[in-house]
This record gives sequence, structure tokens and C-alpha cells, in this order.
Amino acid sequence: MIDFDSTFIKLEALDELAKIALENDSRKEEKTAEIQKITNRGMVGEISFPESLQSRLDLFSIKREHIEKLIKKLKGSISESFLRNRDFFLKNKEHIYIISGGFLDYILPVAQNFGISKEHILANRFVFEGEDVIGFDKTSFLAQESGKVKAVKNLGIGKVVVVGDGWTDYEIKETGNAENFFAFSENVKRVKVIEVADVECFDLEQVIEKIKS
Repeated sequence: MIDFDSTFIKLEALDELAKIALENDSRKEEKTAEIQKITNRGMVGEISFPESLQSRLDLFSIKREHIEKLIKKLKGSISESFLRNRDFFLKNKEHIYIISGGFLDYILPVAQNFGISKEHILANRFVFEGEDVIGFDKTSFLAQESGKVKAVKNLGIGKVVVVGDGWTDYEIKETGNAENFFAFSENVKRVKVIEVADVECFDLEQVIEKIKS
């Protein structure tokens, strides 16, 4: 189970989407700063994920064109060690899942080049009305409290190793739904998360080494 934001990619995708959507907003800097603050609070477990997600989405409006721009940016923002190990993904794609509180709409186009299918991406989904995003599917496990835990439990796939940078990634192990949690710190170091991890991995090579050992 691999997290997407700040793990598979170097960025927090929703924060980047906000920058794109707020490009011509007179309060862009104020709003993007607030969004990043909310993201960071959620990442260390200070607020629930549903609260974090809704609070951020309330600050900006999204159109399809914004998502298309974001996809282009994300394709150029994949973590360096993931790019080096694309063959590992292609050879082991049946055993690899991406799990994210982000959205399938922009994750799938990025992950497909690594052999990851739609069925192996556990993520939220936007709800559209024409070209406008009018909300998200709140019935999804990933939109709920302890969403990653619920999504992994629902899969029922046996031995699970979680790789990520956030508190919600750790919760999968904490609740007994994963054997190991590797804190991924190539892009960002969250001390609170690293302290509870089985091990800190600075890049994907270390993750692969730990899995094989």
C-alpha cells in the first residue's frame, strides 16, 4: 500500500490544485496558506481527514480544466526514487496498491504509466456537474474518518505493508490492518509519524530492500 501525496509524488496534489484554481483570485496567497496549514494539521493527526478535506475544498472552486493542468504538473513531479524504480512497479503491479485521501481523477493518469490499474487505486472521486466539480462522493471509505483503515480492511488481501508520510498511513498498521508501516521521508519528514513507524525509509530503494529482507 503506497500513499500518493508526498510519497509517490513530491507534492500535496490538492494544495497544488488549489494554487491552479485560485490563480486569478485576489485572496490567492491567503487562501493557499490556509489550505497548506489545514493539510499539515491533518498530516500529523491534529484534525480528522474528513474535516481537513472539506475545509480545504470549501476555500476554492474546481473545474475540469484545473484538474487537467494539475495532471500535467504531477506527471513532472513524481518522486525521484519512484522514477528510478519504474520497472519494479511494472513487474509487481499485481501486488501494489495506491491508497490516498486524494482523488482518482488526477491519480490514475499519473499512476497508469507505472502499470497501476484503476482497480488498484483506493481514492476519493469528484462529483461533476458539467465542467464544474460540485462535491465528492461522501460514501467512499476514503472520505470518512479512518478511511484508509476501512478501505484496506474491506480489501481483505492478507499481508499488507504500508509506505507513506502521514498519520493516516500509520493508522492502518496501528489498527492491525498492516504488518508494517514504513515512514517515507524522501520528500518530507514528519517527526511525529517517523516516531511511530517500524522504520524510516529515505527512498524507494530502502523500501524495496526492507520488503525483500
